Amino acid sequence: MAFNLINVFNKNDLIKNGQSFENIVSLAFKTNSKNGNRTVRAVLDNGQALIKTVTQTGVEISKAITISSFNSVKQRNDIIKDLSKQKFNQEDIAAMMDLSQSTVSNVLRKK
Repeated sequence: MAFNLINVFNKNDLIKNGQSFENIVSLAFKTNSKNGNRTVRAVLDNGQALIKTVTQTGVEISKAITISSFNSVKQRNDIIKDLSKQKFNQEDIAAMMDLSQSTVSNVLRKK
């Protein structure tokens, strides 16, 4: 299945959240090495992050999450721990925050 980062989020995804394409500050994606799913993150100018996971078969799972901006490692680590408590796995947290999975693992190991 072809994957195009630009076409993952459509107008309706943004309208549901009161946004438009002009509000997107950055787009990024990471591929889960275990299952091949691609997690795409669109960061909006209001601080909200739209997360969409696309499975290998094309199933799309969407989430709208607001991740506060962080200015220190402690703040970043607190956000990682909070997302983990909300049952997000390390790969998803890494993709949402544009970090490596090993960084997330190291933070969670040092609870």
